[in-house]
Formats: sequence, structure tokens, C-alpha cells
Amino acid sequence: MKLIKADNYQMWCIENQDHSILIDPWLSKKLKPKNAFFIQRRKEKETILNEEEINKVNSIIITAPFDDHLHIESINKFPNSTTIYTSEIVKKVLLKNNIINPIKILSETKTKINLLNVRALPTSYPYYNSTFSLLFEDMFGNKIFHEGHRVNFNYINQNNIKADVAILTNEETNLFGFIQLGMNHNKALKACKCLGAKSMFVTGNNPTKTEGFIKYFLSTKKVNDVANKNNVMIYSDEGDEYKFK
Repeated sequence: MKLIKADNYQMWCIENQDHSILIDPWLSKKLKPKNAFFIQRRKEKETILNEEEINKVNSIIITAPFDDHLHIESINKFPNSTTIYTSEIVKKVLLKNNIINPIKILSETKTKINLLNVRALPTSYPYYNSTFSLLFEDMFGNKIFHEGHRVNFNYINQNNIKADVAILTNEETNLFGFIQLGMNHNKALKACKCLGAKSMFVTGNNPTKTEGFIKYFLSTKKVNDVANKNNVMIYSDEGDEYKFK
């Protein structure tokens, strides 16, 4: 199993057995069409993945119904045979946009994707009803935990969820100054400790780059402490990867 940070924002590729899962694909340089009012995001490269790596993608996971996770333009770039794994709320949006790919619902029960056991786990406030965390496990017991917003620490601890690698937010972002949308560095390290993860990949990089009307209601605390606490290796650049032996 190999994990690749597929862009400089929050798209991820998990490769196993010559096939790949793409998480929250955004394969364009602009998130929304020109002059988008509410939200906009730009990047220099569509993805760090090459053509061969893109061609290995046979499954897509969409973790949230928001524009920067659910990007219809990118989904349409894949064959109609590419299976989409997601939630009921996202499925409704996909069907409304005439997506005809097979759509399957993830849950806490294990779903087999490319010989990986995949579970959708509860997330934290304010995302309870709209998003989920992910836990991947290969046949050798190697595990990757993914949370695109805020970790549900109670669930992780009560259910003894463990992972070797964690994909987490690392720059605190608040809506209206008090609704926390992304975790700060210290909470991310706390999550790694709870999970037993020795490697952390950063997702949702540079939230200050978000443009549009929503930007006026967001506040962000940059990462000041990047020390390698708890012996956690931190990866935050597009193209960073982790391959299990």
C-alpha cells in the first residue's frame, strides 16, 4: 500500500495491488468557474500524479458535499465504470448532477476496495451529519487514517482506533471566529498520539488561499510550532508519499 499527496491541497491517492483510490479529486487549476462568488481556490498544478498513476484509479471516495471535496468537473474526467464510494448526502448531489457511475455507501462496517478494508468513521462538530473519517487497512495490517476536518477524539479513544499514518488538518481555521473547521498543530499531534501514528500528512494546506465571499468569515492560525514532537514525521508537500514495506 502506498499513499501519495496528490496535490498541494487535499487530494489523496492510495495505491494497492496495481489499482488506486482517489480521495476528493480536484483535477483542475481553479476550483470553480471564473468569477465564482462564494468560494474559489487556485493551484499551479492540477495534480502531481502522472498519466500512469491516474490510469490506475478505479475507485473514488468523496468525503464531503462541499465544493472543495465534491468536484463534479473532476469526477466527469473518469470513466463511467469508476466506482464512487461516499455518503447518502453526497450521493444525492451526484445523482442531481447526472453522475451515472456506480455509487456505493461507506459505513463503519468494512468495505473491500482494491483488497483494502475501508471504514467510514464518525467525525466531529460541526461535521457530524455531512462528512466522515476514513480508515484503510491492507492485508498486512498496515493502516491509514484520514480526517479532512476535525478528529472525533471520543470515538477514536473509545473504539481504540489505531493507524500507522494519519492524514490531518494542521492549521486552525475558524468560521465566524468561533466555529472550528480545521485542527491546529497541537491537536493534530494529539490525534497522532491517540492513533499511535508515527507519520502525519497535512491536508487542507494553506487555508488562507481560499478566495470568495466565504473568506470574509474565516480566520486562520498559521503553524508556528513545527517541531518533531512525539517522534512524528510530518509531510506537507505535494508529491510526498509513504510506502509500506
